[in-house]
Amino acid sequence: MRRHAKASFAGSTLGSGIRRGRLGLVCLCVLGLAAFLGSSAPSAGAQACPNEEFRQGPSANLPDCRAYEQVTPLDMEGQEVNISTATISPAPTVSPDGNTVAWGSLAAFGEAESNGLSTVYLSRRGASWTSKNVSPPLGTYGHIITSVTQGFTDDMEGLVIESGLEPPLTPDASTHSPNLYLRDNGSDSFRLLSVGMPSNTLEIEVFSGEGLSAHAEHVAFTSFEALTPDSAGAKLPYLYDSSAATGMVSLIGRAPVTNEVLKGSKVELAGPNFRHPVSDDGSRIFFKGGGGGCGVCVRINGAATQIVSETGTFQQASNDGSVAYVIEGGDLKRYDVATEALTDLTPAGEVRGVLGTSADGSRVYFAAKGALAPGATPGENNVYLWTAGSGLRFIATGSTSEFFRNNWEDTAPGTYGGLVHRLASRVTPDGMHLAFQADNSLTGFPNNEKSEVYLYSAATDELVCASCTVAEPESGTYILGGSEFLIQRLPRNLSDDGARLFFLSFEALVPQDTNGLEDVYEYDAASGKVALISPGTDVIAPGNVGVEADYFGDATPDGSDVFFFSREPLVPVDEDEYVDVYDARVDGGLASQHPAPPAAPCTGDACRGESSSPDLAAPASAGFVGKGNLSSKQNCNKLGREAKKLSKRAKKLRKNAKTAKRNGKSAVAKKRNRKATRQAKRARNKSKSAKKCRKRNRRASK
Repeated sequence: MRRHAKASFAGSTLGSGIRRGRLGLVCLCVLGLAAFLGSSAPSAGAQACPNEEFRQGPSANLPDCRAYEQVTPLDMEGQEVNISTATISPAPTVSPDGNTVAWGSLAAFGEAESNGLSTVYLSRRGASWTSKNVSPPLGTYGHIITSVTQGFTDDMEGLVIESGLEPPLTPDASTHSPNLYLRDNGSDSFRLLSVGMPSNTLEIEVFSGEGLSAHAEHVAFTSFEALTPDSAGAKLPYLYDSSAATGMVSLIGRAPVTNEVLKGSKVELAGPNFRHPVSDDGSRIFFKGGGGGCGVCVRINGAATQIVSETGTFQQASNDGSVAYVIEGGDLKRYDVATEALTDLTPAGEVRGVLGTSADGSRVYFAAKGALAPGATPGENNVYLWTAGSGLRFIATGSTSEFFRNNWEDTAPGTYGGLVHRLASRVTPDGMHLAFQADNSLTGFPNNEKSEVYLYSAATDELVCASCTVAEPESGTYILGGSEFLIQRLPRNLSDDGARLFFLSFEALVPQDTNGLEDVYEYDAASGKVALISPGTDVIAPGNVGVEADYFGDATPDGSDVFFFSREPLVPVDEDEYVDVYDARVDGGLASQHPAPPAAPCTGDACRGESSSPDLAAPASAGFVGKGNLSSKQNCNKLGREAKKLSKRAKKLRKNAKTAKRNGKSAVAKKRNRKATRQAKRARNKSKSAKKCRKRNRRASK
């Protein structure tokens, strides 16, 4: 079994003098051949990209014939994309085809009705990228946060979202109460999920929409309000299943055999959505708590309950919910729903956690302190692969640092008191590839105890260091945990075939990276090379110290589209330094974002135009009597309307800033006041321009 890094040591020697001499001779031969063929001859194997017209400027050095496309609007009225990884605004969440992207903004722009602090936009690709606000409007109750994004369906056409007290978004929704909805992003319509919510609760309740099936046929969520008659005997908060087929909600926490309502400890979903507690079709929902031996239980078709483990902790389930993994008594156990059998895979294993499984549950990667296979070190964090039919295989021994534990420990306190789910490991759907991070060297490369990103192939039993290009690095490289507030899925750092791995590094892994900041990189498994996805040349603008210059957001399953944040203008039409979402797309580029350069000014005789014979006829205006030559008047009303609109926005921002300050959000208040000042200044300038315009028109009419 090979363990190596597909990289060379920076600054290492090439070997003996004989080898250097041979290399020099080869170089001279190559140079001579190039001179013979001429400087215009293409290099061996080089092929022009079909989108060369768009691969100019910042896009020129991108791999895979990629070109940049700006996803966010050109004019965001001074507002920025939210690049925080632990907020209620989503990181870019991408549809499988890469043509639909969701992202968050700290406040709304472009629409009179905003959502207050956090607004979600949906961008779609056509001849250009177009964006729309998909958050409910700011209601009559002036709360800073009036809605919370809970999660998207797999195709991005459905959005689970909570709306504030007012206004209700469907006729059957409760009034003066929070409600949970499914938004249809195609028709811009809503379906009520929290059926039975009492009216006039007069308080904001953040629903914990913790899990949903692939197309939201079923949405599991918790509520502090009793939505069904049988909820009264259960423990707060209640866990419900909203069914699209019936249009109703049902209580999930029911005991095996008797089907009675569990009245012990509170019932919760067994794990975050990316652990698949809800099957793709929603027929199986894994939950925990409630007494009755339900350390982990599974609700099947809303009719029956099985005990998975009386004392264990849920780790992950297969996509169809037929298999689940739990840790019980320090051992990793596999539960088969069809046979109701719980099998111990690691007796005396001291299992720490699961890094991921295949979609069908036939393969599972995990860490354990026990020496369960040859090569493992007792008492250390050993990484293993278990495969149905062939058993255990040792992969590597990691450190005991908290950083390494991020490969399987996936919860941390959230910004608003909830849990932000993070996970540093990624597994392909077939389970044949594992990506993870480690701060101890796993391949012998001198990494100076700094974090590196590794990729394992089960087909070749080979572990490679994807980021090991600089010996003795000074900073770290890591897999993004992303913004998985509540039920958001993990970003696709690893393509489904394991061929492309995307990660962030503060280290300059290639010479083109010159900014000394973190940048987005791609590792190509076939060539073993790394390349920049972000430009690597942008800098942090003044006043934004500490804000990441570039940050990974998401990618398509095949890795052909990589979405990231950047302040750097990467297409000709981007003329500001605000944070935008960009797509580094294979064969990409949009003509609308690459306008033709202006025509060169004429010189000499070219400026005279074509000559023509003079018209000797009497001028048509010979008999006209009037005030003289007419002057064209400018339309000043448009400037006036723009000034009025900007002034209204500034006043609204001032009002929202006061509300934020009253609610203890001083940072938000300052940001809004600064934006209000900018809007007011633009309004004054527009107003002055309108006055000058009217003055010119009056003069022209005299």
